[in-house]
Amino acid sequence: MNHLYARSTTYLYLAMSTTVHRQGCTTTVKRRQECRLLLALLLTCCGLAAAAAGRRSDADAVADLARSLARPPSTWTTAGGDPCSFEGISCSSSGRVIAIDLAGMGLAGTLHPSLSSLTALESLQLGGNALSGAVPPLRAPSLTSLSLDGNAFTSLPKDFPLGMPALRHLSMDNLPLAPWPFPHAIAGCPSLRTFSASNASVAGPFQAVAAIVIANLTSIRTLRLSRNALTGVVPAALGKIASLREISLSNNFLQGPVPQFAAGVAADVVDGNCFCLDEPGACNAQVSTLLQAAEGFGYPFYLARAWRGNDPCSGDWLGTVCDISGSVTMIYLQHAELSGTISPAIADLIDLERLVLAGNNLTGEIPESLTKLTKLELLDVTNNSLTGQLPKFKPSVFVLADGNAFIGE
Repeated sequence: MNHLYARSTTYLYLAMSTTVHRQGCTTTVKRRQECRLLLALLLTCCGLAAAAAGRRSDADAVADLARSLARPPSTWTTAGGDPCSFEGISCSSSGRVIAIDLAGMGLAGTLHPSLSSLTALESLQLGGNALSGAVPPLRAPSLTSLSLDGNAFTSLPKDFPLGMPALRHLSMDNLPLAPWPFPHAIAGCPSLRTFSASNASVAGPFQAVAAIVIANLTSIRTLRLSRNALTGVVPAALGKIASLREISLSNNFLQGPVPQFAAGVAADVVDGNCFCLDEPGACNAQVSTLLQAAEGFGYPFYLARAWRGNDPCSGDWLGTVCDISGSVTMIYLQHAELSGTISPAIADLIDLERLVLAGNNLTGEIPESLTKLTKLELLDVTNNSLTGQLPKFKPSVFVLADGNAFIGE
């Protein structure tokens, strides 16, 4: 009897335990469902709150912009009002400002820094006005089109166009900016199809431009950089970009051979530059060597202006002297504000007798290849910032090298 009682008690305990476990499971499932519902409601509320905050931020930014403009559109107000009803402004279904089109409205004044808070912007068209001052940073990850053409802006953000990774069209022609280099941050705009910055004071070696374009802008179709101050040689690889359909590089200070582009590319590159020839073809060997020397110096602007054509012995090439046979025998570029390095290619000027580069800011080492110049009589590199070991020249070469940081000096 006791055995049967014990077994019955065990069965009853197991049954009760199973019932409680099932009830616990049911309760747990309900609680999970309730938690999920609560989380969904919480996320919805947060989303609505964020959207409302975004709308308020956009409204404040548009009000600030209205105050910074000398002649804002008549429908704009500086306080209150729904910016989505303003002329030239488009909004999303959630009320965020996604487009501002004020092109050609005769506006003056400046752009308020709070423009950077319009983070939902997809298009900003400001061309053809008289806006001045600094262009504020834009942090709009969905911005695909930006036009600044024909205004009086005087500066850009240092990291321009950082913060616009979706950009497809960037137009900024005819801006009176201070000289500035081609923007490295444009490498972060891989979808860019049009970049137009003619007459915008873009300056510096074109090879740096080409390197960024070739490596990063694989969708580029239109590249306009005419009427700037770009120097140096146009790499042949630029002409092999498959997506390219239009390129304008005229009226710069580009040197070397005329670049070639595919038959389907509308190219405006020859006029107003310093190419060695008027059509594609190899430059004179001495010209090519001197341009390699200029590359080492960073393609300085004044050399780009002075080293034109295909004959370095024409008398117009600054700092070069030739013999009666047409060989470069002397280079005098002392106190010329040169920076960069001394190119080993100079050793290809086999008749060179004097190389004078004193009083500049050259860095790096003196190329060992210069010791192979059999006719060299004088090397003057005094008062630069050269380092490394001073190469051993023949006893017949008079070497002046004081004022540097050579090892053992």
